[in-house]
Amino acid sequence: MNKWVVDTCVIIDVLSGDGEFATQSADAIDAKRADGLEIAPITYVELAPSFLGDVAKQDMVLSGLGITCDFAGNRDAVLSAHKAWYEHIQRKRIGVTAKRPIADVLIGAYAMLKGGLITRNEADFKALYPNLTIFNPVSSAS
Repeated sequence: MNKWVVDTCVIIDVLSGDGEFATQSADAIDAKRADGLEIAPITYVELAPSFLGDVAKQDMVLSGLGITCDFAGNRDAVLSAHKAWYEHIQRKRIGVTAKRPIADVLIGAYAMLKGGLITRNEADFKALYPNLTIFNPVSSAS
């Protein structure tokens, strides 16, 4: 058996002490720890608000649970997305911004590292990554 991938909700159950699911989720992590536990990079990003955007704290807690994350050479993009997602959630909680799909956060983070993004949703990405170079095929078409 390869490693077990732990979903975001299971980790949040444990972190929040959820009355309905915390015990079962913690027991599942304990039961499978010897086989190896890992989270997907998207889960790493989704957890940002649970740790108030503190990467060091998040890494420490995940390590304590025996959970790793394989960034597949994309650690910088994942950390950029982590920061953007946390900041977005903070703005959303105070009613300053609308709901934003996490996929856009990851796409924008990757585009920041690579140099630019081609998208028709320029405003969405500029809100997340103000310094991102964007080519809008609609507004740039002649």
